[in-house]
Amino acid sequence: MTLCSGPRAGGDPPRRPVAKILVAATAALGISALGAWSPMGAAALAAHPNTAAAVATSPQAPAATSQKVTIAGLKFSPANLTVRAGTTVTWTNTDPVAHNVTSSGSGPLHSPTLNKGASYSYTFTKAGTYRYVCTFHNWMHGTVTVK
Repeated sequence: MTLCSGPRAGGDPPRRPVAKILVAATAALGISALGAWSPMGAAALAAHPNTAAAVATSPQAPAATSQKVTIAGLKFSPANLTVRAGTTVTWTNTDPVAHNVTSSGSGPLHSPTLNKGASYSYTFTKAGTYRYVCTFHNWMHGTVTVK
């Protein structure tokens, strides 16, 4: 038996080489698996010209709608955050001392006292710059910029 792509005797349709089919199928499965398990996902694969077709059919992940700020070492981390409108930001205190999240001047951020392990969340719905401070430790400050 011959594995070739040319026409066969008797007018039967041409055969494709089995090796090419196996390579194509293996590559497609590998791309799917890599997109699912890669920390960079489909975006990393899209940059490679041989995978663009496979990535184009993959569903796009929705934009992030939540962000986290950790309170540790008597500071907010990250201290400056830029998000889209509709994003929920959650502050979590990992320090052994109490903190809070309070808008500088007038503003919407008014957390209760956050003891170790406690969290406070706020959903930003309007564009603007929101400055905040821990009123227990006035050197601790941060900014959320909403676009």
